[in-house]
Amino acid sequence: MNETYFVIYNSDGETTVSELTKEQLLKAIQENHWGHMGILGSCPSEDTNYWGENILIIKGKVVTPQPKEVITKYDVE
Repeated sequence: MNETYFVIYNSDGETTVSELTKEQLLKAIQENHWGHMGILGSCPSEDTNYWGENILIIKGKVVTPQPKEVITKYDVE
């Protein structure tokens, strides 16, 4: 199974998210795809506009919440 990585990057006020395989990610880093950037070690709490020339890499998958039907039943004496 291929591992999936998401790269979040901000440049000139434009935030982009890229979904990459491990191989694609390593190649992009090697080729300076995002320029000479830093890599953030945790998710900052501030807006991406304040990240500077840094990227955030998240390993995982996209999930979509699925609705569940819930029934509430009441009873009295």
